[in-house]
Amino acid sequence: MSKLPAELRRDQIVNLIEERTSATAEELCKAFGVSLMTIWRDLAALEEDGRVRRVRGGAARVERRADAEPLYDSKRVLNLALKERIARYAAEHFVRNGDILFMEAGTTVAAMVKYLAAYQHLTVIGNGLGTMNELARLTPAINVYCCGGMLRPVAYTFVGPQAEEYFRHLHATSCFLSATGITPSEGITDVNPLEIQVKRAMAASASRVIFLMDSTKFGMRSLQRVIPLEEVDVLITDDAAPTADVQALREMGVDVHVV
Repeated sequence: MSKLPAELRRDQIVNLIEERTSATAEELCKAFGVSLMTIWRDLAALEEDGRVRRVRGGAARVERRADAEPLYDSKRVLNLALKERIARYAAEHFVRNGDILFMEAGTTVAAMVKYLAAYQHLTVIGNGLGTMNELARLTPAINVYCCGGMLRPVAYTFVGPQAEEYFRHLHATSCFLSATGITPSEGITDVNPLEIQVKRAMAASASRVIFLMDSTKFGMRSLQRVIPLEEVDVLITDDAAPTADVQALREMGVDVHVV
């Protein structure tokens, strides 16, 4: 490999570490054809910029934190192409005529709704006004139910004990969820404890738990784990998800679909 300018080489080092989650200094020397001293200088500069984290013998990916919750309308327009691809795949491969579906309030889950028109005799139960608004356009072809509870305006969701109890008394064929972040070490995490409790109630009352999470959620950690990874049946993501993370999740028993 011809030697790259330092700035470009450092960008590519970050990309490589993001993909693999970590790399040794020796591996980076071979990959970029530079000396060990040069690599350590690169890693020191990248760590100072907050782009990697130096560890014994090399560097690792910086796990991002997501502790602030964006408004629903802001999330709805982010990563639209990825959300649409994931949502369409979920609807085409994990929905059948006559299913009973729990659909939470995430914007990727809401993007599934338009593809449900292809099915008959569906029942969809949710806790989010955004998802309910999309579903209203398909009634009476789809039976639509919404829980009660306390309205959270930031997310257009109903939460609290009333919402949790509602889902505990029902049963679904499949439950479609999303969350703020995912790492193999921390699992699937989210920012709001009230939302998490409703998601747990949905998951506990469904035969199959399916998470829809685009690649920007990987490497992100938030406040609290939603459910253990061993309780996740399927994870659908896009082809920019880090290969090492996808493999690690599969080894943990999660059926990961990359679309």
